[in-house]
Amino acid sequence: MSWLAVAHRDITDARRSNVLLAAIGSLSAFVALVAATTSESGSAPAEDVLWTTNAIVIWYVPIVSLVIGYLAIAGERETGRIKHLLGLPLRRRDVLLGKLVSRSLVAVVAVAVAMAVGGVIALVRFGSVPIGHLVAQSTFVAGFAVVYVAIAVGISALSATRMRAMVGVVSVYVFFTIAWVMPGINPHDSVAYVVEDLLGLSARPALYDFVYHLSPSFAYSRLTNGFLFERAEDGAMPPEPGDPFYLQEWFMPVILLAWLVVALGVGYARFRRAEIG
Repeated sequence: MSWLAVAHRDITDARRSNVLLAAIGSLSAFVALVAATTSESGSAPAEDVLWTTNAIVIWYVPIVSLVIGYLAIAGERETGRIKHLLGLPLRRRDVLLGKLVSRSLVAVVAVAVAMAVGGVIALVRFGSVPIGHLVAQSTFVAGFAVVYVAIAVGISALSATRMRAMVGVVSVYVFFTIAWVMPGINPHDSVAYVVEDLLGLSARPALYDFVYHLSPSFAYSRLTNGFLFERAEDGAMPPEPGDPFYLQEWFMPVILLAWLVVALGVGYARFRRAEIG
């Protein structure tokens, strides 16, 4: 038995438990609402729908993705089904990889359906949709969803119970999205306080901006605003050509890939040594 069999079984379970339908329904309803309520007054209203969707995606897609992935392994451990899996025989890395693939597929299908729904609504309202732009944005959103699924699966591999996994993913979401933009504690303010007030150094705006984009949500925001929309992000200035490489749009996939690798690596290191009993 291989990771492929684990993925196949997990997708079958997701269909039976309606996880797939819930993910598709919630994400599609969100995108449909944005597409149906975006103002028609702009010069390119269909593109405005895509941009508005993208601006809100950084808040909503992480929730859907974390919910899809957080029980991947912790749920199996709490119910005792993990002992059956590992007794087939099956290596623990196959379990982790199979779960990642199946949960990522659920997220990608949900994103594809939701973006298609948004595109149809925009087409009905405005008479045209930039298809190439829609496909490119859907690809970026799907990749963004997979990164958060990987984070959730990594946390699930670290956790022996559902409650611990839930606390882990909620903590990640709150810290890297909500706290990340709160005045006084966001990276710009908190790192500036350490550098300028505690250490007495001169301002380091490039450092502040880099720390801000260590959040997967805001790395995605810079990536798509730069490549797809050529607009500034909310709360951050667009990078200038002379800015350090780590602030440019092309560097943001490196940050997102690092999140995926580190989350799964840490989760696997803990899961490999965990006592299953």
